[in-house]
Amino acid sequence: MSLSEIIKNLLSGLPNTLFILVTSFIISSIIGLFVMWLSLQKDKISKAIAKIYTGLSRGTPPLLVLLLSYYEFPRLLGFVGIDANDWSKNFFAIFGLAIGFGGYMGELFRSAYNDIDDSQFDAAYAVGMNKRDVLKVIIIPQMFTIALPNIQTMFLSFLKASSLVYVIGIADMYRNATTLANVSQGVYQLKIFIVLGLLYWVITLVFEFLFNLYIKKHNYS
Repeated sequence: MSLSEIIKNLLSGLPNTLFILVTSFIISSIIGLFVMWLSLQKDKISKAIAKIYTGLSRGTPPLLVLLLSYYEFPRLLGFVGIDANDWSKNFFAIFGLAIGFGGYMGELFRSAYNDIDDSQFDAAYAVGMNKRDVLKVIIIPQMFTIALPNIQTMFLSFLKASSLVYVIGIADMYRNATTLANVSQGVYQLKIFIVLGLLYWVITLVFEFLFNLYIKKHNYS
Protein backbone atom coordinates (compact mmCIF):
# COMPACT_ATOMS: atom_id res chain seq x y z
CA MET A 1 0.00 0.00 0.00
CA SER A 2 1.53 3.29 -1.12
CA LEU A 3 1.89 6.39 1.02
CA SER A 4 -0.30 8.42 -1.33
CA GLU A 5 -3.12 5.85 -1.02
CA ILE A 6 -2.96 6.01 2.77
CA ILE A 7 -2.97 9.82 2.84
CA LYS A 8 -5.86 10.01 0.34
CA ASN A 9 -7.92 7.53 2.36
CA LEU A 10 -7.29 9.28 5.68
CA LEU A 11 -7.95 12.77 4.29
CA SER A 12 -11.37 11.63 3.05
CA GLY A 13 -12.40 11.81 6.70
CA LEU A 14 -10.97 15.32 7.21
CA PRO A 15 -14.23 17.21 6.38
CA ASN A 16 -16.07 15.29 9.12
CA THR A 17 -13.20 15.87 11.56
CA LEU A 18 -13.13 19.63 10.93
CA PHE A 19 -16.92 20.01 10.94
CA ILE A 20 -17.28 18.23 14.27
CA LEU A 21 -14.28 20.07 15.71
CA VAL A 22 -15.40 23.60 14.82
CA THR A 23 -19.12 23.12 15.51
CA SER A 24 -18.65 21.41 18.87
CA PHE A 25 -16.12 24.06 19.92
CA ILE A 26 -18.51 26.92 19.10
CA ILE A 27 -21.40 25.29 20.94
CA SER A 28 -19.17 24.44 23.89
CA SER A 29 -18.06 28.08 24.04
CA ILE A 30 -21.69 29.21 24.18
CA ILE A 31 -22.34 26.72 26.98
CA GLY A 32 -19.21 27.97 28.73
CA LEU A 33 -20.40 31.59 28.58
CA PHE A 34 -23.74 30.56 30.07
CA VAL A 35 -22.03 28.57 32.83
CA MET A 36 -19.81 31.57 33.55
CA TRP A 37 -22.90 33.79 33.77
CA LEU A 38 -24.52 31.37 36.22
CA SER A 39 -21.38 31.22 38.36
CA LEU A 40 -21.32 35.03 38.65
CA GLN A 41 -24.91 35.31 39.87
CA LYS A 42 -25.56 36.18 43.48
CA ASP A 43 -28.17 33.52 44.18
CA LYS A 44 -26.97 30.19 45.51
CA ILE A 45 -29.05 28.07 43.11
CA SER A 46 -27.35 29.47 39.98
CA LYS A 47 -23.93 29.08 41.55
CA ALA A 48 -24.74 25.51 42.59
CA ILE A 49 -25.93 24.58 39.09
CA ALA A 50 -22.74 25.99 37.57
CA LYS A 51 -20.57 24.23 40.14
CA ILE A 52 -22.26 20.84 39.74
CA TYR A 53 -22.19 20.97 35.93
CA THR A 54 -18.55 22.09 35.89
CA GLY A 55 -17.59 19.28 38.26
CA LEU A 56 -19.39 16.66 36.17
CA SER A 57 -18.01 18.04 32.91
CA ARG A 58 -14.42 18.12 34.13
CA GLY A 59 -14.62 14.80 35.96
CA THR A 60 -16.25 12.66 33.28
CA PRO A 61 -14.08 11.13 30.51
CA PRO A 62 -14.97 12.53 27.05
CA LEU A 63 -15.34 9.01 25.67
CA LEU A 64 -17.99 8.20 28.26
CA VAL A 65 -19.87 11.42 27.48
CA LEU A 66 -19.85 10.55 23.77
CA LEU A 67 -21.20 7.06 24.44
CA LEU A 68 -23.93 8.40 26.73
CA SER A 69 -24.81 11.02 24.13
CA TYR A 70 -25.15 8.46 21.35
CA TYR A 71 -26.79 5.55 23.17
CA GLU A 72 -28.74 7.10 26.06
CA PHE A 73 -29.68 10.63 24.97
CA PRO A 74 -32.07 9.33 22.25
CA ARG A 75 -33.82 7.28 24.95
CA LEU A 76 -34.30 10.40 27.06
CA LEU A 77 -35.73 12.21 24.06
CA GLY A 78 -38.04 9.27 23.48
CA PHE A 79 -39.64 9.86 26.90
CA VAL A 80 -40.87 13.26 25.69
CA GLY A 81 -42.07 11.92 22.36
CA ILE A 82 -39.07 12.83 20.21
CA ASP A 83 -37.77 10.10 17.91
CA ALA A 84 -34.03 10.63 17.47
CA ASN A 85 -33.20 7.23 16.02
CA ASP A 86 -32.73 8.62 12.52
CA TRP A 87 -30.72 11.65 13.56
CA SER A 88 -27.22 12.08 12.19
CA LYS A 89 -24.37 10.58 14.20
CA ASN A 90 -22.61 13.92 13.79
CA PHE A 91 -25.29 15.54 15.95
CA PHE A 92 -24.58 13.23 18.87
CA ALA A 93 -20.82 13.59 18.43
CA ILE A 94 -21.10 17.38 18.50
CA PHE A 95 -23.52 17.30 21.42
CA GLY A 96 -21.30 14.95 23.42
CA LEU A 97 -18.11 16.95 22.88
CA ALA A 98 -19.84 20.28 23.54
CA ILE A 99 -21.40 19.08 26.79
CA GLY A 100 -18.24 17.28 27.84
CA PHE A 101 -16.04 20.36 27.48
CA GLY A 102 -18.57 23.03 28.47
CA GLY A 103 -17.33 23.04 32.07
CA TYR A 104 -13.76 23.68 30.97
CA MET A 105 -14.88 26.57 28.78
CA GLY A 106 -16.95 28.02 31.62
CA GLU A 107 -13.94 28.03 33.96
CA LEU A 108 -11.79 29.49 31.22
CA PHE A 109 -14.15 32.42 30.69
CA ARG A 110 -14.79 32.91 34.39
CA SER A 111 -11.07 33.14 35.09
CA ALA A 112 -10.64 35.71 32.31
CA TYR A 113 -13.61 37.72 33.59
CA ASN A 114 -12.21 37.79 37.13
CA ASP A 115 -8.89 39.14 35.82
CA ILE A 116 -10.59 42.33 34.63
CA ASP A 117 -10.12 45.22 37.05
CA ASP A 118 -13.34 46.27 38.81
CA SER A 119 -12.35 49.91 38.35
CA GLN A 120 -13.27 49.61 34.68
CA PHE A 121 -16.89 49.02 35.65
CA ASP A 122 -16.85 52.07 37.91
CA ALA A 123 -15.26 54.26 35.23
CA ALA A 124 -17.79 53.17 32.62
CA TYR A 125 -20.75 53.77 34.93
CA ALA A 126 -19.30 57.19 35.81
CA VAL A 127 -19.56 58.31 32.17
CA GLY A 128 -23.16 57.16 31.94
CA MET A 129 -22.86 53.72 30.35
CA ASN A 130 -25.42 51.11 31.33
CA LYS A 131 -24.47 47.57 32.34
CA ARG A 132 -25.34 46.06 28.97
CA ASP A 133 -23.13 48.50 27.08
CA VAL A 134 -20.30 48.04 29.57
CA LEU A 135 -20.33 44.30 29.00
CA LYS A 136 -20.68 44.58 25.22
CA VAL A 137 -18.12 47.33 24.58
CA ILE A 138 -15.56 46.94 27.36
CA ILE A 139 -15.75 43.76 29.40
CA ILE A 140 -16.46 40.97 26.88
CA PRO A 141 -13.80 42.09 24.35
CA GLN A 142 -11.21 42.25 27.14
CA MET A 143 -12.35 38.90 28.50
CA PHE A 144 -11.77 37.23 25.14
CA THR A 145 -8.40 38.96 24.81
CA ILE A 146 -7.29 37.61 28.18
CA ALA A 147 -8.72 34.16 27.47
CA LEU A 148 -7.34 33.82 23.93
CA PRO A 149 -4.17 31.81 24.79
CA ASN A 150 -6.28 29.37 26.82
CA ILE A 151 -8.91 29.28 24.06
CA GLN A 152 -6.16 28.22 21.65
CA THR A 153 -5.05 25.45 24.01
CA MET A 154 -8.63 24.26 24.49
CA PHE A 155 -9.27 24.27 20.74
CA LEU A 156 -6.29 22.00 20.18
CA SER A 157 -7.57 19.75 22.96
CA PHE A 158 -10.86 19.56 21.05
CA LEU A 159 -8.91 18.48 17.97
CA LYS A 160 -7.44 15.52 19.82
CA ALA A 161 -10.75 14.67 21.51
CA SER A 162 -12.57 14.74 18.18
CA SER A 163 -10.76 11.53 17.22
CA LEU A 164 -12.90 9.74 19.80
CA VAL A 165 -16.01 10.03 17.62
CA TYR A 166 -14.90 6.93 15.73
CA VAL A 167 -16.43 4.83 18.54
CA ILE A 168 -19.94 5.76 17.37
CA GLY A 169 -19.16 4.93 13.75
CA ILE A 170 -18.40 8.36 12.28
CA ALA A 171 -16.06 8.22 9.28
CA ASP A 172 -13.47 10.69 10.50
CA MET A 173 -9.73 10.36 9.93
CA TYR A 174 -9.20 8.02 12.89
CA ARG A 175 -12.06 5.75 11.83
CA ASN A 176 -10.68 5.60 8.30
CA ALA A 177 -7.26 4.68 9.70
CA THR A 178 -8.63 1.78 11.76
CA THR A 179 -10.72 0.56 8.83
CA LEU A 180 -7.74 0.70 6.50
CA ALA A 181 -5.58 -1.14 9.03
CA ASN A 182 -8.22 -3.89 9.36
CA VAL A 183 -8.59 -4.24 5.59
CA SER A 184 -4.85 -4.72 5.24
CA GLN A 185 -5.02 -7.27 8.10
CA GLY A 186 -2.61 -5.22 10.16
CA VAL A 187 0.25 -5.46 7.66
CA TYR A 188 0.43 -1.69 7.19
CA GLN A 189 -0.98 -0.76 10.58
CA LEU A 190 2.15 0.97 11.93
CA LYS A 191 2.62 2.91 8.70
CA ILE A 192 -1.04 3.98 8.65
CA PHE A 193 -1.06 5.26 12.22
CA ILE A 194 2.26 7.06 11.83
CA VAL A 195 0.77 8.89 8.84
CA LEU A 196 -2.36 9.63 10.87
CA GLY A 197 -0.28 11.08 13.69
CA LEU A 198 1.64 13.26 11.24
CA LEU A 199 -1.60 14.51 9.69
CA TYR A 200 -2.95 15.52 13.11
CA TRP A 201 0.38 17.23 13.80
CA VAL A 202 0.16 19.20 10.54
CA ILE A 203 -3.43 20.23 11.31
CA THR A 204 -2.32 21.34 14.76
CA LEU A 205 0.47 23.44 13.24
CA VAL A 206 -2.00 25.07 10.84
CA PHE A 207 -4.39 26.05 13.62
CA GLU A 208 -1.52 27.26 15.81
CA PHE A 209 -0.34 29.43 12.92
CA LEU A 210 -3.84 30.87 12.42
CA PHE A 211 -4.24 31.64 16.14
CA ASN A 212 -0.79 33.25 16.33
CA LEU A 213 -1.51 35.26 13.19
CA TYR A 214 -4.73 36.55 14.73
CA ILE A 215 -2.97 37.40 17.99
CA LYS A 216 -0.18 39.21 16.15
CA LYS A 217 -2.62 41.11 13.91
CA HIS A 218 -4.56 42.40 16.89
CA ASN A 219 -1.44 43.05 18.98
CA TYR A 220 -2.47 40.63 21.73
CA SER A 221 0.26 39.64 24.13
